[in-house]
Amino acid sequence: TFMQIGNIVLGVDWDLKSPLPTGFTIGGSVCLGKEDNCKTQTQPYIAGRAYVGVSATLPEDNFFIAMVSELTIGGVIDLVSEYVPGLSSVSIPSKLSESGIYPFDKDYETNCAGTLDGYQDQSTLNLECFAFMSFSPIKEQTLTFQDGDVVVPSGVALQGRLDFLGWEIAISLAVSKT
Repeated sequence: TFMQIGNIVLGVDWDLKSPLPTGFTIGGSVCLGKEDNCKTQTQPYIAGRAYVGVSATLPEDNFFIAMVSELTIGGVIDLVSEYVPGLSSVSIPSKLSESGIYPFDKDYETNCAGTLDGYQDQSTLNLECFAFMSFSPIKEQTLTFQDGDVVVPSGVALQGRLDFLGWEIAISLAVSKT
């Protein structure tokens, strides 16, 4: 299979005093690539997650987080070439092939190795294994799944590296009241 979907969240908040829903939570994880590649984190694969929660009555419960594993032009070509005959013979310059989005930590491949889907000790997702952006205006949010928790930091956070033809921009930003 080409796409694996998991950790799906779909919820609706409804106050019995209100004729309309007062909030919702939606999200999930997607991995593009062969199932074995996704499970063992062996290239080529692309993994991502996104979750959003909105509450009209409890603003402290509002949040958003989106994250992606390494996403490069060469990685996309390698991934698609597994399913499209003849595409594997396409040759592009290495600087173009390596252009893309990476986790902020340059040693993420070593530091995240053996942490299936970025989980350490099978308890909490390690955001260092992803490029991510998040927003939770009032408090930290925790989403609990069978394979561990996803913690959305309080405030605004943006972390990752963007490489374009060998030029790199890296950002690790966290803005919070605490």
